Amino acid sequence: MEALRAASESGGGDDDLVSESELLAMAGEMGVDSGRLREVLARGTGSVQGRDHVATGWGWPGNETFERVIDGELSPGQLEEVAELAGGRYEDGGTPGVRETREFWEGWRYVTLDVTARGGRTKILAKSKISYMRLSPFFPLLAIACLMFFVLMLKENPSNLEQALQGVISMGLLFYFGVGWSMRLNRKRIVARVDELATKVKEQVVGGGEDRFRSDELAERVGEES
Repeated sequence: MEALRAASESGGGDDDLVSESELLAMAGEMGVDSGRLREVLARGTGSVQGRDHVATGWGWPGNETFERVIDGELSPGQLEEVAELAGGRYEDGGTPGVRETREFWEGWRYVTLDVTARGGRTKILAKSKISYMRLSPFFPLLAIACLMFFVLMLKENPSNLEQALQGVISMGLLFYFGVGWSMRLNRKRIVARVDELATKVKEQVVGGGEDRFRSDELAERVGEES
């Protein structure tokens, strides 16, 4: 392990790469079992890459997706364990051992979440949709409130037509932007939940081998094992 660590810290630039065959040769000289070395190098780095597709502008956010890809592949048991943290089972439960699908509600948003383990990577993909069914009860209430305000303004003074219209428009805009603001809060909570799952995956990764390794990455892996 000391020899491998020393080799990983040497050089720089394009020469700062070590092939798997060179590592196995070093391991043989040190009496390190090649199978054990392969097991160490096969572990994912746990690095997380995020990619979100969110709405911009002043309108309601609409449908959005949040993706995290972790270097490292979960075992079937770990995959199910992480998925259980996400929420209830979806009607399409996915493919056991490869993909687990869950669902949960976050405010106005209905979210389906896939956790997939394949090819040395684990991917978390959350798809968020606005639930207009949850919003629908508020539209009649808004209409009644606007109508009452309009009638009261005109009853007080029939010449207040312009002010009454302005008041109704203002109430509609407040509702529109208020709901949009709450949807953005929903987004933050969804992102936090996805990041929490990504952290859980990072803690449990067991796969993700490569044929060539940067020396600084190797030093970290070898250091952790020693």
